[in-house]
Amino acid sequence: MQGEGDSKRGAFHLVRTWIVAAVLLALAALSGPAAMAQDPLPAIQLPVIQLHAGEDAPAIAPYVRYTRDGGDIAARPPAQVLAATSKRIEGRGVHFGPPGDRTTVALKVRNAGAVAGSWILTTGRGSLSHFRLYEVEDGRLELLVDGTDPEAARENLRTYQAFSTELALEPGQEKTILIDFLSENSTYMPLRIETYGTFFKDRRTNIAMVSGVVLGVAVLIFLNFMFFSITGHREFVWLAVAEAFFALNTIHSEGYFTIFFLPDAPLLGVAIEDSIKCAFAVAMTQFARSFVRTAETFPRRDLVLRTLIAAGLAVIVLQAGLAFYDQAFREVLHIGTWFITVAVALFLPFIGFAAMRQIGRQLWPLLVGWGSLALFIIYAAIASMGVFSWLPVNWHLAGPVGLFESIMVTLALGLNLKKIRAAQQEADANYARSMAERLAISERAKQLAEEKAFALATVNSQNALLHASGHDSRQVILALNSAIDVLKRSDETGAHRELTEILQSSSNYLSEIASTTISGAAIVGNESGFIALSAFKGQALIEPLMMMFRTLFAGKSLTLTAEVEDHAIIVSDRPMLMRALANLLSNSYHYTEAGGAAVSLRVDAGRAVIEVSDTGVGMTQAMVRQLADEAVPRAREEGAGQGTGSGFRSARRLIERLSGSLEIVSTSPAGTRVQIVLPCAQAVVTPCTTSELDGALPGWRVLDFDRREAFRAALKSARAPQARVVAATYDDTTVTRGRLSETVGMMLIKPLCCEMRDHPALAAVSEEV
Repeated sequence: MQGEGDSKRGAFHLVRTWIVAAVLLALAALSGPAAMAQDPLPAIQLPVIQLHAGEDAPAIAPYVRYTRDGGDIAARPPAQVLAATSKRIEGRGVHFGPPGDRTTVALKVRNAGAVAGSWILTTGRGSLSHFRLYEVEDGRLELLVDGTDPEAARENLRTYQAFSTELALEPGQEKTILIDFLSENSTYMPLRIETYGTFFKDRRTNIAMVSGVVLGVAVLIFLNFMFFSITGHREFVWLAVAEAFFALNTIHSEGYFTIFFLPDAPLLGVAIEDSIKCAFAVAMTQFARSFVRTAETFPRRDLVLRTLIAAGLAVIVLQAGLAFYDQAFREVLHIGTWFITVAVALFLPFIGFAAMRQIGRQLWPLLVGWGSLALFIIYAAIASMGVFSWLPVNWHLAGPVGLFESIMVTLALGLNLKKIRAAQQEADANYARSMAERLAISERAKQLAEEKAFALATVNSQNALLHASGHDSRQVILALNSAIDVLKRSDETGAHRELTEILQSSSNYLSEIASTTISGAAIVGNESGFIALSAFKGQALIEPLMMMFRTLFAGKSLTLTAEVEDHAIIVSDRPMLMRALANLLSNSYHYTEAGGAAVSLRVDAGRAVIEVSDTGVGMTQAMVRQLADEAVPRAREEGAGQGTGSGFRSARRLIERLSGSLEIVSTSPAGTRVQIVLPCAQAVVTPCTTSELDGALPGWRVLDFDRREAFRAALKSARAPQARVVAATYDDTTVTRGRLSETVGMMLIKPLCCEMRDHPALAAVSEEV
């Protein structure tokens, strides 16, 4: 039973096995042809972009898969191509790395809505060496956009302004898109899926942006040429050229040259793009050299700029043969274009900063404009070259950034012109002020000439008064001498002897005063340097001045006192010294309203010290400095209607001619004190003869003028020049002084003394000999 059961059970299993095999064979017969007609399933599943009618697709980057150097996808099954596109995009920008490799891009879309919808898939690119866009349908590739066909590329670009295609999907329908492209300059491809409204709105916005940028640049170019026509500065021309190339770059980077002129010449488009970039860099660099004058201000930096200009021009020339170069050299040339552009963009901000420090802070827009463009170009170069594929890049910003840079640079030119204009206006104002000052000086000179004429007239009047006073004194002296003569004749017994002696002494004293007064008046204004030395007592110098000024001071209720050291004898030119003291006393008289003045004379270490002090209004420190400065023609108190200080300066010149010094010791509202220091003063003198003095003065020839015949003969035979001849005489009159000043160098008034040889006027020449 057991064996029978086992045999039955085995037969059942065998039947069941045959039944299953038959079913499988039947199913295989039914489904075999269809299954063999299908391709294997792809190794990966593409993420699906969910679309809804009337809405734009989300960011595409997360849904894109790609492969590089995939070869010609048209020769392979779609499933195999899709299986190879396994790389994901890092970052938000659709960028596939460095250029030069053929790239295959895959994406899948589905209408997830309840109604049918239409969208536009745009690549954002219009200049590619190779471009084809396929749709995977029923296991095969359907070519939608062929960028290698010039007519098809032209039609597509003129319709969409970039390689694009329409996506029309029914509810739940899916489509798989493949893009096969090769780029010579950048693999950046801003893929977007947008509704018709959004797509054409973006196109209109882009056109408006490009038009605005180009219009703004055109206005700047016009302004630069207008400034050039006004100023003749070449930097305006170079800036206009740079802005023109920037406008061309804006139009070209947006694809308009490619769309309308070069849809079938991608390499020519690349050559034009790189040439425009280099031309812009060269023109802007030359503008910097011309505007900042780097050859003069920054020679080392100028060498770098010239090197960049030469490199840029070389790249522009090499672009003419771009179609004949291999892929490697084209990549090197494209990298070189970016290198020059980035190098210029990096270096110009340093030039702008240096120009701010060297020329002026008004050039701050140079730093701002060049700095902004540098940042954008550096960023765009890195992103465009695919150094970091995750970096997003928006070439539409190149227009606004470049326009901002052009505005800033033009603003820098305007601010610099404003500063130059301000400096010119300041120079004109300074010139006008200088001319006004010169006119004022001229008017002042005219006024001073009038004052001088008036002063000379006053001096001449005073001299005439002194002469008249002297002649009147001479008349009085003559009358007095007549009276003395009568007394002497009638006084046979000698009864009036004492009276006669007193009158004779008074006559002699008055004669001396008259002689000194007339001589002092005559030497005013005489700048010949001729002096007449004599040995006289201090009283003989001071007492005549007291007699002349005491009455004047008393008329203003002022006091005038004198203190003279006994036995003080001075070797000097008494009339000249008296005139200097008269000037000082005259100043004290004019500027003292209460109190009075005092004169003192003493001998100190072989020098005569004469001080004149008063209780006048004093002088300011500015006035003191003006009196000490000979460059000031006439010292004047601030706000004073008349000039002051001429008497002091005249007195100082006279004292200096006598080898002395005159200085203001102190001055304040309480009064002024001046001091005269003269050489060659002592208590006693030693008489000597003319011959003795002649032998004691080497370099001088001392002749006796009172012996006229001998004087003339000796003067003719003298070997020394007339400037080294000294005339000794008793005749201290104006006539004799004037005659001798024309024939000899100095005059000595008898009686002579040995101390005369120590006077600096004589000792200086003796020491030289």
